[in-house]
Amino acid sequence: MFGKFALSLGLTVTAAAVLGGLCGSVASAAPAPHAGQPAVFNRTSAAEAPQLGAAVNDVMLDKAGPRYVQTLLAHYRSITPEWEMEMSQLEPSRGHFTFARADQIVAFANRHHMPVRGHTLVWDEMVPSWVLHGSWTRAQLESMLHTYITTVVSHYRGKVEEWDVVNEPLTTDGHMRQSIWERVIGPDYVSLAFRWAHEADPHARLFLNEYGAEWNDPKEHALYQLVSGLKAAGIPIGGVGFQAHLLLDAHPPQAELTGVLRQFAALGLRLEITELDVRAGGSAPLARRMAEEASIYRTVAASCAAVRACARVTTWGITDAATWIGTSNRPLPFDTHYRAKPAWYALRAGLTPRG
Repeated sequence: MFGKFALSLGLTVTAAAVLGGLCGSVASAAPAPHAGQPAVFNRTSAAEAPQLGAAVNDVMLDKAGPRYVQTLLAHYRSITPEWEMEMSQLEPSRGHFTFARADQIVAFANRHHMPVRGHTLVWDEMVPSWVLHGSWTRAQLESMLHTYITTVVSHYRGKVEEWDVVNEPLTTDGHMRQSIWERVIGPDYVSLAFRWAHEADPHARLFLNEYGAEWNDPKEHALYQLVSGLKAAGIPIGGVGFQAHLLLDAHPPQAELTGVLRQFAALGLRLEITELDVRAGGSAPLARRMAEEASIYRTVAASCAAVRACARVTTWGITDAATWIGTSNRPLPFDTHYRAKPAWYALRAGLTPRG
């Protein structure tokens, strides 16, 4: 997710400076994999397509009716809880954890043999008011966050295969995003979060998830610097998520996105497109907008398929009837009646690697 989360119903520190506090002295060569860290995942051959996942929420699973579940099970192979694993949902008051809604999604996924992506442990939004308005010392906030991450990841140990540990740590120009975590703990909240998540479940793959980094630009450069620094310092990061919330008039060309993915793949990380949708509202003829949307879906899917380390594409929802950016934007592969749109066929075509 990026910006304000619509369904929730900078500091001028460069990435290079961040790494100084985050990782200490960074060696130029990456060390051996962190003990217990999952092996790097690549598709087994160029002919194997990336997996297709979807973000879902408990309201839709409960009340949308059988067509929602049927569409999900027929076409998608993994699940990301849309908001049920955010801190404001899991610990709405201090020490009071409420796992029921997230547990429902995880149980559904397990019944249908669908892996779960945990989303998200540390973000500057969806933070409960008792955290935002508390009076914290660094030691106190570190202790609270350590307890939170340990409790949540331990609760889902063996049930959630990967986590977005830190979500959206960077600003558009590549500085560290100002948040309660950065202000009170400092930039090394990122490395601490990864270490604590790994301690709670050494077998889970741990991601840094970011938006707007699909272009070869300053934000992407800062993300690469941050991630490569984490790897070099032995922080147990296993993957990078590129959200890909795109617009008809703001989307990367295929060659550029493929190049970005290849750059990160060279670090030995699993890559995923984690929150794909395309804002396709506006006054242009609907057929034209749907065709342009389909072209963008195909571009993103084909870019992932071209890079063996890119293992999954997750759309941020299924149907235009339920989307965080509003039905009028028609951002998803299925329309409000669960009919496949041109975007769906383009997505499927793009995911099929060319031999």
